[in-house]
Amino acid sequence: MKDTDWIFGLCKGKERLKDENGMKAHPTQKPLKLIQQVLLSASNKGDIVFDPFMGSGTTAIVAEALGRKWSGIERDKKYVALAEKRIEDFVKNVKK
Repeated sequence: MKDTDWIFGLCKGKERLKDENGMKAHPTQKPLKLIQQVLLSASNKGDIVFDPFMGSGTTAIVAEALGRKWSGIERDKKYVALAEKRIEDFVKNVKK
């Protein structure tokens, strides 16, 4: 089934979130294009997307961009703050 292979590079460059020391802000941040492909394949506009391991908020960002509602859970307060800021910044920039 070669036509269904998804090949995505690592999350790097401007997309990669960094902390105040220039290090990866989250160790397993997913590329936006990967999550976009998943949501386009598995949901429709207006659907609710649930992310039980929210991490840096990539699923929420893509859900917002694709017109999906979303809900997520993250137990690490550091990543909750990271995701909240990232989502807030995304929403601000989209509404400009």
